[in-house]
Amino acid sequence: MRTTFLITTVVTLSALAAVDAQAANSVSVLQFGATNLSSTTQTGPVNNTATTLQFGAFNQASSVQLGSLFSVNSVTIGQGGTTATATNTAAAGQVGGANTSLIGQIGLNNAAGVSQLGILNGSTILQQAP
Repeated sequence: MRTTFLITTVVTLSALAAVDAQAANSVSVLQFGATNLSSTTQTGPVNNTATTLQFGAFNQASSVQLGSLFSVNSVTIGQGGTTATATNTAAAGQVGGANTSLIGQIGLNNAAGVSQLGILNGSTILQQAP
């Protein structure tokens, strides 16, 4: 009886140790103010998602995502200028299997850049001056 119980316990613990949980990373930033600065970095083998929304006279956001060839990375940055001379700056860098980015900016001075390294990459940048 004891031998059977011991073997069963060892097999069960071995099975539990073999399970490798893969968690996803998610970050959301919402900023209201005259000057808004945001920088996010995510490293994960599965899914990385970052969303940044900024409303102010000076908005600056950057997001970096580093994943594996099997990861899905997604960046969304929205910037709304609250003055007639608003400045918006956004940058996204992504490494992974599938990378998507969306940057939307409304302001007098808008600048955006995206860098992607992966199997499937897609990006959209929308800019509007008042």
